[in-house]
Amino acid sequence: MNKKMKRLLGKNEFYVALIIIILATAIQAASGLFFAVNNVVDLLRSIVVNAIYALCALLAFVSTGADVSFPMIAGMSTYIIFKLGETTSLPAPVLVLIALVIGALCGCINGFFIVKFHFNSLIVTLATSSVCYGIAFGALKGVRIDVPEQFKGFANWNILQVTSEQTGLGASLHGAFAVMILLYVIAYLVLRHTMVGRAVYAIGGDEISARRAGFKVDQIRFGIFVINGMIAVIGGLCYACMCKNCSPMEYYGGEMIVIAAIVLGGVRLTGGHGSLLGCLLGTFLLGMVSNSLTMVGISVYYQKVFIGIIIIIGASVAAVQAKRAMKISNVVKSEG
Repeated sequence: MNKKMKRLLGKNEFYVALIIIILATAIQAASGLFFAVNNVVDLLRSIVVNAIYALCALLAFVSTGADVSFPMIAGMSTYIIFKLGETTSLPAPVLVLIALVIGALCGCINGFFIVKFHFNSLIVTLATSSVCYGIAFGALKGVRIDVPEQFKGFANWNILQVTSEQTGLGASLHGAFAVMILLYVIAYLVLRHTMVGRAVYAIGGDEISARRAGFKVDQIRFGIFVINGMIAVIGGLCYACMCKNCSPMEYYGGEMIVIAAIVLGGVRLTGGHGSLLGCLLGTFLLGMVSNSLTMVGISVYYQKVFIGIIIIIGASVAAVQAKRAMKISNVVKSEG
């Protein structure tokens, strides 16, 4: 076995892609509808928001630890902006800017307590999520509201619309898909081609070594949570515009499926390891399971069983790979 094949087999992304191919083939064989053009477009549409949220979870886990605040930051911020849009004549760019500021401020709160007092990121972001929930439903009396006039252009923007000759059903790919792609391109350029990107992985892999290497650990961690707040807001606005309404309750609890997706895609809970491709593959796989098993007549409750099994398998593979990498590192150190 050559080195390229060994390297490929050592990547979590390979196994997730393999599961996707096997599952897609099985669903196609059972229903004959998986590769219908409307179903493929529906699948791509369904992963947009979770894929955006996955960027928040990836950056947090790789560098610091869990971030569970992004869904409620998104829900609260989007609701505030939609209310402002209803009651004022502020243009969409100004409303988006205000939303990004709100998200950044929430991220500042997370970053401040995590960096300044070295609190566990899970506890801090859980508290932030609770505060946002309280503001959305207590102070703002959050109820379902329609998309304001300023955002209707984006809400009605579809990149493409298709109709399946096989089923006669139509589907559309919302413009939020282009936003998701743009965010991933930016994230790729930053993580792979800048010193900041290298620092994100270095800090999560070994904080002491990162400090010795000259990376500004505290500033970078603080910045990550600020960026996470802004990314969360973008995801929240995209979700509301795709639905053409906003209800903060629909954002609550959205972090679990996202964290499951990135762990499935190879992000290690211990930090320092994870890829954008893995995030996309993990998100796509869980979206495929959620949306496609109904085509073969499987109850929504049994779909949860399939998702749970897939998550366990993905987490197990990641754990085995982490242990293997640790053994190799220890061998190298002992030989040195």
